[in-house]
Amino acid sequence: MMASVLLAGVLCVPAVFPSPAYADGGQTGPSAEPQALEDTHFFPDFELGPIMVSGWNFNTLQEAVDAIGSDPEVKGRTAVLIDNVEESITVPAGKELSIDLYAHRLSGTAGKPAITVKSGAKLTIEGSATDSAVLFAPTPDAPALVIEPGASVVLESGSVKGAEGVTTPVIQNGGTFVVHDEAKIEGEVLGGMDAHKHALSFVPEVPATCMVDGRPEYWHCDGCGLSFADPEGRNTIRPSEQVILHPGHLVKHMPAVEPTAQAEGNTEYWECDRCGLVFADAGLAQVIEKADTVLPKLEAPTPAVPMQPTPPAVQQGVLAPLNLLPKTGDDSAIPVVIMGVIGVIAVVAGIVVKMRGRSK
Repeated sequence: MMASVLLAGVLCVPAVFPSPAYADGGQTGPSAEPQALEDTHFFPDFELGPIMVSGWNFNTLQEAVDAIGSDPEVKGRTAVLIDNVEESITVPAGKELSIDLYAHRLSGTAGKPAITVKSGAKLTIEGSATDSAVLFAPTPDAPALVIEPGASVVLESGSVKGAEGVTTPVIQNGGTFVVHDEAKIEGEVLGGMDAHKHALSFVPEVPATCMVDGRPEYWHCDGCGLSFADPEGRNTIRPSEQVILHPGHLVKHMPAVEPTAQAEGNTEYWECDRCGLVFADAGLAQVIEKADTVLPKLEAPTPAVPMQPTPPAVQQGVLAPLNLLPKTGDDSAIPVVIMGVIGVIAVVAGIVVKMRGRSK
């Protein structure tokens, strides 16, 4: 019973975990039925097609070429050989794509060129290993590559060779054919070709920030659009795939500190030691200025000013007239006496001022 359950589980794996790889002998291309899809992680010995486009495997190069740009599930534009292929293919009019020989050999079938590029199509041929990446003419009377009028081909790297004892050109060019320094052609090119010389410009590194990826330096050719990891233009790269991963914030927590009369305080905050950003919350969602965290010193209390005592002589001078009043118990005359005293003082002050004026 347990063995039956395990066997049923294994048989269900392809349906539960579909993969962009197709079985030989079954339906091919992204439009295949789900049961034709297999996952190479569960079936490491499963035989795949020799052509790959952005993770999809195809049994023939022609199927891959037809899917590029027309099937919505195939996102890439480069067909990569993962094995040697014997096939004669046609790049349809209006199609734009790349064929990466990688480190393999593409040979045409008997009497037919390996690749025919129709008018209006644009093809780029490259090979990661120049010596072993070969576009090969199958027979002495057939070229390896035919470029029809109105078509264009760029040979970035790899090599083109004719069959032993070849009697015809290895390439028949009726359109535009550009060859880079890294590529090799062994044989005649009918119609001529344009040799491309890279004019490389330096693109500086973009350092990664705490939360944004960076990119290493590279060298770019405006003439052909290729980018290279070295100033000699030997190793092509795709800048979009060259990434310096961001490290993330390195945050320290600063607790709240109450201010005093002698020192400032601060509110609670979090600060990144790498980029210096300051955050108001532990989730690092709200960026603030560090100055906004400062709490000013407390104001010191104002010291009390003591009351100055009235000199005894003044007290006696003011109170003396009051002492002259009879002790009758009637205080109604006190205000009159005080007003008289003030009047006397005013008169005396006036006399003093007038005497000073005359002395001048």
